[in-house]
Amino acid sequence: MRKTLKQKLTVSLLLTALAVMAIVSASLLLGMARYSSAQFEDEVAGVLTVDLLSEMNTGATGTAESAAYNVEQILEAYAGQLRLGVDRTYSIWDAATGERLAGAEDAALTDHIVTAMQGEVGDHFSLLPSGMDVAVPITGEALLVLDITDDGSDMRSMFAMLALFLAVALVLSLMLCLVLSQMFAGAFAGAAVQAAKELRESNDRSLYPAGDWEAMASAMYVPEMGRKNDRKEELETLLPFLREGYVRFNLDGNILAINEAAEEMLGVSIQGEETLTFEKAFQGVPMLKENQSMVRGRLQQNGYTLDVTFVALEPDVFAAVIYPADGGTV
Repeated sequence: MRKTLKQKLTVSLLLTALAVMAIVSASLLLGMARYSSAQFEDEVAGVLTVDLLSEMNTGATGTAESAAYNVEQILEAYAGQLRLGVDRTYSIWDAATGERLAGAEDAALTDHIVTAMQGEVGDHFSLLPSGMDVAVPITGEALLVLDITDDGSDMRSMFAMLALFLAVALVLSLMLCLVLSQMFAGAFAGAAVQAAKELRESNDRSLYPAGDWEAMASAMYVPEMGRKNDRKEELETLLPFLREGYVRFNLDGNILAINEAAEEMLGVSIQGEETLTFEKAFQGVPMLKENQSMVRGRLQQNGYTLDVTFVALEPDVFAAVIYPADGGTV
C-alpha cells in the first residue's frame, strides 16, 4: 500500500532534521577539533617562550646524550604548566641522527619532528587530528628537537559528548517530526474532506482532481494501531474520490461501504443489490478472523491482479484497501 500522508510527512521532516543535524554536526566537529588543537598549541607556546628556549639552547652542551639530559632537567620544572602526564608526554631527539634520546619510550617520529630537525617549528595540524604534537628545534652545542605530544583524549571526550548530544537530539527530532506530521496530516485530511464535500455538492465530475490528491485523504482511512476509527462521516465523504479501492465490511460478511474504484477492480456493484457480501466481492478469499489486525495478500479478479490490505477498524469491522499489483491505475 502507498505510504500515508503522515508517513510521507514524517519521512520528509526527519530527512530535513537529519540534514540540518549533519551540517551542524560537521561544523561542531571541525570547530571542536580546531579549538582543541589551538588550545594545545597556545598552551605549549605559552610555556616554551623565547627565554625558556634560550635557556635550553644554552644548556644543550657536550654530547647529544648529555645535552638531552640538561634540556630534560630544565623541562621538568615546567611539567605542571605543560600538563605533562598520562595523556601529554615529551620526547627529545637527536636532530642529526633522528635517534630518541629522552622522554616517552613509545614516542614515534612525526612529521613535526622531521620539520624541527630542519630548523623550523613543527606545529601544523590536520582538520581532525587523532593526536597532536608540537616540535621545536634546540640549537645549542648539540642540535636537538623537543617534541610535546598530546594523545587527543580530551578531544575524544568532547567528541563523545557531542555524539551523546546528537543522539538525544535525534530522538527529540524524531518525536517532534511525529507530532508535527500528525498535526499536518490532520490538517490536510480536514482540507481534503472539505474539498470532497464541495466537489460532491457541485456534482461535476470534470472537477475531480487527477493528481495524487487522495494522498491527503489517505490518512483518513489507514487506522493507527490500537485506535478506533471514529471518522466514518469523513470516510463516506471521501470514498468516491479515492483512486485506491476501499471496502468496509463486518465479520458477518456484509459490505458496509465501497467506493467506485473498488467496484471497478472487483467487478461488483452495490447498486441494485439488497446486500453486497464479502464472499461476492472477494471471491475465494476466506473471511478474516476477529484477532487479525492486518492481513496482506494478492488476488486475481475481474481481469486484474490486485494487492489487498485488510486492516481492523473496530473489533468486528474491517477495511480493505485495494490497488493494482503493478502500482498503476485501473
